[in-house]
Amino acid sequence: MRTIAIINQKGGSGKTTTAINLAASLARIGHRSLLVDLDPQSHCALGLAIPESQIDLQIGDALLSPPNRTIDLTRLLWSVSRRLDLIPSATKLAAIEAARGGLADVEDRESRLASFLAKLKDQYDYCLVDCPPSIGLLTYNALRASDEVLIPVETGFFALQGAAKQANAIKSLCRRFGIKIPFRVVPTLHDPHSRVANDVLAQLRERFAKHITQTIVRADARLREAACLGVSIHEHDPSAQGASDYAALAIEVAGATGVALDHSISEEFHPASGAPMEPRRMGPFPAGEVLPSAAVADRPTATRVMPPRSFAQPVTRAAELAARARLLATRSAELSRRLE
Repeated sequence: MRTIAIINQKGGSGKTTTAINLAASLARIGHRSLLVDLDPQSHCALGLAIPESQIDLQIGDALLSPPNRTIDLTRLLWSVSRRLDLIPSATKLAAIEAARGGLADVEDRESRLASFLAKLKDQYDYCLVDCPPSIGLLTYNALRASDEVLIPVETGFFALQGAAKQANAIKSLCRRFGIKIPFRVVPTLHDPHSRVANDVLAQLRERFAKHITQTIVRADARLREAACLGVSIHEHDPSAQGASDYAALAIEVAGATGVALDHSISEEFHPASGAPMEPRRMGPFPAGEVLPSAAVADRPTATRVMPPRSFAQPVTRAAELAARARLLATRSAELSRRLE
């Protein structure tokens, strides 16, 4: 069984939509698939029309179950469709990470999920784990259990920083555990008719050249409709472009093993440039800070996406403050023009 963690701390990235529809797409092309909801928001169950009130056992029960005790799979697993099963979550899952929640008190607290999934490895070909939007014991468990990580990233301006932060977080955890996990960025919610979206997509491809999927998941209202109806996109509208995109992603995922990190485990992706660079070269800027160049700052912000500046050359604190001042002046002038 190949286990894939789907991670993004930024909301609205299409994380759960990707988890549900990629799992359904893998099942559709013949792979026995298991979807594990590790997010306390329980959106996988919600998106597959499983009321939380009807959930008897959830993934938290499996994580807290003693290794020598057999958990009743008939009460834990839900058959969603042919070759696709779900292990749901529940809101109370959030409590198990707390000091007295139970998971923090066990010796193997970071490998409980891996131990549990090992018991199911002969029953499934793929296991997709929808991770919580935070870095904690649940995410640690997902990484320890996974063979690969997918990072869904919407093609919006702020997603550029989020993707770099997420990649750095994964690398940091890999170093902590002494493991090497391939990861790939999946562009999602893409509007091919938007200049901003296309600019962001081009930058994602440049910055994560070795870590980005060929498949682009386009924005599709049918995906939202499917979630509201509690079915995958293939059941709702197999002719939709969302169905076509996730089918292509499933084929790509099934036909590749990801990009190994053994050559770049010590590298960091700067949230501004995305290119691998040493942490000490980040200069005076806090992590995640993006400043426009002087040329960009002189342009009205509403007319185009502002490409992040490169930090290859050292920047002084004075230059940083000057850039911020130019940006503030430009935005103030633009606001005045709009009000007029």
